[in-house]
Amino acid sequence: MLGDLCRDAEEGCYSPATTAWLEQVSGESLAGSGLKAGDEQRNPLAQQVVMLRFSRRFGEGSGIGQLARLVNRQDAYAARNLLATPPEDVHSLALKHEQDHAFDRLLLDGLNRGAEGPQGYRSYLRTLGRYRPALETAFDDPAWEQWAGKVLHSFEDFQLLCAVRRGAWGVEGLNERVARVLHNAGLIDSQQPWYEGRPVLVTRNDYGLGLMNGDIGIALRLPDEQGEPLLRVAFPRNDGSGGVRFVLPSRLNEVETVFAMTVHKSQGSEFSHTALVLPDALNPVLTKELVYTGITRAKHCFSLVEPRQGIFEEAVARKVRRISGLMLEQV
Repeated sequence: MLGDLCRDAEEGCYSPATTAWLEQVSGESLAGSGLKAGDEQRNPLAQQVVMLRFSRRFGEGSGIGQLARLVNRQDAYAARNLLATPPEDVHSLALKHEQDHAFDRLLLDGLNRGAEGPQGYRSYLRTLGRYRPALETAFDDPAWEQWAGKVLHSFEDFQLLCAVRRGAWGVEGLNERVARVLHNAGLIDSQQPWYEGRPVLVTRNDYGLGLMNGDIGIALRLPDEQGEPLLRVAFPRNDGSGGVRFVLPSRLNEVETVFAMTVHKSQGSEFSHTALVLPDALNPVLTKELVYTGITRAKHCFSLVEPRQGIFEEAVARKVRRISGLMLEQV
């Protein structure tokens, strides 16, 4: 529905009366803005819509912003040229084969530019180990909640996104791959279903626990009342306090590992470094809207991972067409 209501937002299509009103209330001239002229008969909804063009997630002159705009305009040629000579905040990785170790290095250490550069998943696990309170710290000491908060915040340093769920380049295959890479690096012990450091995504609202679809938590080992180590899952509180709450894994029925998540699930989220992994074959969900959404989840750095060349261009060339919110076709 929203797509239909806002379909003319990019071009404006304002009538002379709307244009005059906007200039009067804003004190800005729309001359030279590039907006198309319209009228109230042909574009009635456009008179009620304004498009916010300034991103507070990344700067207008950033490489992320440039790439996002090119994708939104479906200019695949210019987007590819930008990826070929990328700015500092854009990275492109064309895989040679499925087991390309360059991808594993990206998952582990990001772009390997040091502590201040774009990170991989080693970052949050380093935080987990570095700031863990001493073992003798009492179970009700605020230090445990502070530590959990740091780990949760550090997990936002990097997120792997994908278009599909199944296959080597989908959520399922990529979650397995990341867990294997981290296990082989000695950072996690993923031989059991629940292990310290496991990130999970809530997939269905649980009002009893106060957890909502899309919430992300991380399994951490904390002492119980007797001082014995016990695995619990730390979640940010949803009350705006900035605090953390802990839930026993046995109480979590609707969760899944979230080293990788679909672009669809990521909507509304942001991460310092985002890597979008495209599938190795064209899929109906691959459109310029999906690619655009994946790019714009990144605050400071975006990486595009391509198992096969040409999929990016094909995706950018396809646009979702909706009627009342229903996807009918891609063109």
